Amino acid sequence: MKKIILLALLIGQVFAFSNIEATKENILKLQKQHIKIIDIRLPIEWEGTGTIPNALKITFFKNSGAKNPQFLKELRKNKIYTDTKFALICRTGHRSSRAAEILEQNGYKNIVNLKDGMFNLFKSLLKGLKNGK
Repeated sequence: MKKIILLALLIGQVFAFSNIEATKENILKLQKQHIKIIDIRLPIEWEGTGTIPNALKITFFKNSGAKNPQFLKELRKNKIYTDTKFALICRTGHRSSRAAEILEQNGYKNIVNLKDGMFNLFKSLLKGLKNGK
């Protein structure tokens, strides 16, 4: 019984941030609720594909895979504190999910991970174009 409770606590800790699909509709909902979206990709990725309008651009992982030591400072500079609700997006959702885990370990409580990232957002936009929306 103790093992089950411990496992439940660990799972709860691992999945404390919320995951929503990166779609045009979900991005618009977040923006309507004044939830800041943070694009954590590399500058070369922002230049290559563009970014979500009004999203903050703060790289979380460098090319080497190391964490950007300025990331937390940049969050505070942009008035994003441990109790502020915000969303993270990257190319495929992998980096944003890992970043959410690290941020939770640093006391951040209200993180939304835009799962499948810009890849899914572009896919949903193309689907909308195909369907005439």
